[in-house]
Amino acid sequence: MRSRSIAWRLALAFAVVCALVLSAIGVFLYRSLASEIAYRDDLALLGRLEQVRALLADSDSLDALQARPRLYQNMLGNLDSLLLVRRADGSNVIAINPHQRELPPLNAIAHEQMPQRRDVLTWPAPDGAELALLAGEAQGPNGEPLTVIAGKVLIERDQMLASYRLRLYLAVGLGALLAFALGRVLLRRGLQPLRQLSAAVRGIDLRSLDQRLPASGTPAELLEPVQALNGMLARLDDSVQRLSQFSADLAHEIRTPLHTLLASNGQALNHPRSTAEYQELLASNMEEFERLKRMAENLMFLARAEQAERALDLRTLELHEVGNELCDYFEALADDRNVRLENALHGELLADQQLLQRALGNLLANAVRHADEGTLISLRRHDEPGVCWLQVHNHGPVIAPEHLGKLFDRFYRVDPSRTQPGDSGGLGLAIVQSILLLHGGQVRVSSNASGTVFELGFVLSQ
Repeated sequence: MRSRSIAWRLALAFAVVCALVLSAIGVFLYRSLASEIAYRDDLALLGRLEQVRALLADSDSLDALQARPRLYQNMLGNLDSLLLVRRADGSNVIAINPHQRELPPLNAIAHEQMPQRRDVLTWPAPDGAELALLAGEAQGPNGEPLTVIAGKVLIERDQMLASYRLRLYLAVGLGALLAFALGRVLLRRGLQPLRQLSAAVRGIDLRSLDQRLPASGTPAELLEPVQALNGMLARLDDSVQRLSQFSADLAHEIRTPLHTLLASNGQALNHPRSTAEYQELLASNMEEFERLKRMAENLMFLARAEQAERALDLRTLELHEVGNELCDYFEALADDRNVRLENALHGELLADQQLLQRALGNLLANAVRHADEGTLISLRRHDEPGVCWLQVHNHGPVIAPEHLGKLFDRFYRVDPSRTQPGDSGGLGLAIVQSILLLHGGQVRVSSNASGTVFELGFVLSQ
């Protein structure tokens, strides 16, 4: 089932709101009008009762009043009004009742009492008409007690209010339709930037990830999503470029040992060799196979680390003991390079022991390979607010600033010609960074005339 558009939904909501507002206003106006008409009708009945009372009190005789019926009809002004003046015995002195309706028993208010609106009685007649009635005592000539009944048929009022209600219904309905139509048009125009944004997004593919969505002229409501999308495109572009570069670097790194293996084996097959020469060739091939194996293991570790497949075995570690184990492991390699190792680590740290040893081991291996002969490589700890930094400091060639930001990229080497047997294939520092990311930490490096310092930052738990 096709879903309605946002413009359609908002226009419908706008129309419903307009209909509700118009209905509320219409109900208020209708009730105000009905109340005002009822108020005026009641005042007219009250005034009519007072007029008739005064007329009866000023008359010389009832016979003279009965002889002038047209006067009272002109006083009432229409056929919907009625006026009855009755004697105490029930006979009528004045009887203006166009439809000859039988009236209900009424409680007449006292002669000396001023009539109030609450004295007006609304009565539904048997023929379906509704009447407003008011009865009051009066005195005729010579003090004769009389009863005056003034009334008004409310058909005209009901017809007027019914006509007003119909107009209100039409106004509310037409207003809702007009609000829906205008809202739809305005919303379609208002959503034009969104359609332009969609068109711009559709125009970006794998070959044009460097394009960005235009932010100039974008409405304020869409500016933040546009900036977020541009940020996402930048990250995607960077990831694709890194993946492409990684694929190229991986192909290059694998091609070198494979080319060496193919060349050496081809030469061995083309010319007969002695057993010692074949053994030397196999030993050389084993080195290349070991290099390929380390590269595959390192790539597997990086892939699992990036996908958070490895669960950390966090425990409180004695850093000095960790440093001693690493120094003992690299002591033979350090002696071969004529460098000394110093362990100045201290205190405790919550971390995964295996991963911490691997990260520090990769940094120590790099430090031993690139340190100047006769220098000192030291393991230190430096604390900053909330962060524990483990440092590996060595004295060797200064790393140029343009290389520092790329050292932790995969397969990146400052000097590719210095590749040595047993290295990590350009993945050692990338593994160090992945280990720190797993721990929620960070890495940094600095290099100057006083030496090169690699630092591992672990967040200290509160």
